[in-house]
Amino acid sequence: MTNQNDDKIRQMKIQKMEELQLELQKNPKSLSFVQLADLYIAEKMIDEAQILIERSLKYNPHSVSGLILLGQVYKTREDFNMAIEYFNQAIAKASTNWHCLLLRADSYLKLQQPKKALADFKKVLLYNPTHPLARKAIGKLEILTADDYEDDVFRIQSVKEIADNSHLQVKAVADPSWSVTNQKMDRILSLVDAFTVRHDYQKSIQLLRECIGEFGEHPEIQTRLLRLSKYENAEKIRPKSDEKKSISRRALINNKKIKTLELLLRRIEKLKSVELVP
Repeated sequence: MTNQNDDKIRQMKIQKMEELQLELQKNPKSLSFVQLADLYIAEKMIDEAQILIERSLKYNPHSVSGLILLGQVYKTREDFNMAIEYFNQAIAKASTNWHCLLLRADSYLKLQQPKKALADFKKVLLYNPTHPLARKAIGKLEILTADDYEDDVFRIQSVKEIADNSHLQVKAVADPSWSVTNQKMDRILSLVDAFTVRHDYQKSIQLLRECIGEFGEHPEIQTRLLRLSKYENAEKIRPKSDEKKSISRRALINNKKIKTLELLLRRIEKLKSVELVP
């Protein structure tokens, strides 16, 4: 029965490919090349897929799906640098395409560039907060990248100290295309992740709250705060001598959690409403 089902599925694929091939012969500008190329790749027809995509991109140069598929072709050939080049082009046109970010992250891993892969996996969680693969990859990669800090870094007291003291810089060189502000925030967030790996949750929370004061309620900051909220130190939050303040403080924390969840939900709803090129 299983073999019969497999044969039936394969026949349906072949029939669909033939239909799409005829359609593209009649109209070379048709966007149905995306579906056909996807079928080619699934059937390991990599040469046919590459020829089709490159020809079709001449008619549809802004096709995000076409650029992603061409990147997948090079990824299949294990030419990861070329794959990343096309993934970059696709992300430049559709920065919220988390599927492409996953493909680029995996390509970075193949090139043994874990920091760049980690950055992409974190972006995936911004647009798809429950993605299991991204969460698992981040957990593993954060442990690896924590080794990039000198021991002195973990004795810092504030965000300002990270920004002002050159001896607390991360060993890795920052991407020169980032702005100065993003360099600083990324450095702080990376250190927050390193503290989290060391289970120093209070220091992570402290740095994140100071980050809000300097950079505002950025999704990267809010996502981490939400994740770490269960480690809030109740004794520090609620002075025993002042019950009114404790109630106010709890309400403030709950409001911040609600606001963070609403922010994430708005981003998800926005993604659903944006129709990307298929």
